[in-house]
Amino acid sequence: MPVKDSHLHLYYFLVVIVSLSCGSLPPGDINPVSAALATAGMVTAWIILSHVAARTVANYVREEKIQPLAGADWLEKQLAAFRWIGLGVAVLCLAGFGLARAIPAIPWVADSMFLQSILLMVPALAIATGTWSAEHYYGALLGYTARGPKNHVQSVWQSFRAGMAWLVVPVLFLLGMADLIGRLPISPSASAIVTVVTIGAFVVLGLPWMIRHLFKTESIDGPTEQWVNELMQAAGVRRTRAVRWNTGHSAFNAMVAGFVPPLRTLLLSDRLLDELPRPQIAMVVLHEAAHLRRRHVPMRMLAVLPAWGAGALLTRMTSQQSWSLAAGSVVGILLTMMILRWVAYRTEYDADVQACQTAASIGSGPGGIDGVPNTVEEATDALAAALMRVTFDQPANRKPTWMHPGVADRIAWMRTQCETPIIHTFAKVS
Repeated sequence: MPVKDSHLHLYYFLVVIVSLSCGSLPPGDINPVSAALATAGMVTAWIILSHVAARTVANYVREEKIQPLAGADWLEKQLAAFRWIGLGVAVLCLAGFGLARAIPAIPWVADSMFLQSILLMVPALAIATGTWSAEHYYGALLGYTARGPKNHVQSVWQSFRAGMAWLVVPVLFLLGMADLIGRLPISPSASAIVTVVTIGAFVVLGLPWMIRHLFKTESIDGPTEQWVNELMQAAGVRRTRAVRWNTGHSAFNAMVAGFVPPLRTLLLSDRLLDELPRPQIAMVVLHEAAHLRRRHVPMRMLAVLPAWGAGALLTRMTSQQSWSLAAGSVVGILLTMMILRWVAYRTEYDADVQACQTAASIGSGPGGIDGVPNTVEEATDALAAALMRVTFDQPANRKPTWMHPGVADRIAWMRTQCETPIIHTFAKVS
């Protein structure tokens, strides 16, 4: 389902993958202190620009030159531009100023992938943090939020926790584990096996737990939790814990963390639970259940393997060149974006159709579940209404994004599929 700003998913992905890929640049004879000072100056200037933009827009609002809603929208567009252009600024710092190429010359850091990754991600993360800080600064100037250093830090932390943390923290954790495994007194082949097993165990067991605790969650009220559990079980997906995702009523969203029962968790945002009627909530839940039943999550994960396989092949073919590793990384990133987009679109369309067909099978008719549409047509209308409602105050989210087709395209696809009834058989996921 759409989130507050679906474009941020691509931004978060690129912040991590592009920053880490700069580590494949060949080492150079560059002074780490000079590179760090140049990077600090550029990033600081970018953060100051973000706050100047926030103060300028706030002054326009206070002087009644623009309406508050228009001011908020204007600032959000400016900060979005600062984030995206800031990604290029981060690359300039890492590659142009030579920070990434100077890392091998830093004592203790050169032997640690964990420490290298932190340094590589610092410029982009600092720029993103600056835009979150500017958002809070804007709210404080207009009296929308409390002033003070403590509130400011808490606001920035919550922005990181609700946005980029789910990607940054697991990556750093895995790299830290790889460092520890590499220091064990075992052979390289044994080390490789232990690393693969550790990554697999973390993805299956640790990642769902980590995401659930990174996001601010709480229990759903008893009757609603029981109803959601009945929906999931009737859809063929059992042993999935449903929780309320506290976003401060800032986002309509639903997602599943994990795909192995009973460790997986269905997160339903506070605004979605409080503002959507039961039939629309039911369709959102069934959409997420369809992702699980059709195994879309592991499908997306496996889809990136050919992309990075092609990147590794290019690196091997050009191994005599100093730029071989960097070229392989670039190819891997581009192919990953292309493949993930194609797979994401197909799985979203499929989840929509499967949700509508499932609703018709378990609907609130005789013996059905209360609040669920009775027919495919009614289910399509309810899911279409939910898609329109959750993007009502964010019209830009109705357009196609990296991981989601446009709302109009999804609705048109569902209606096309409903013209010819399809016999549906559940493939139960215990």
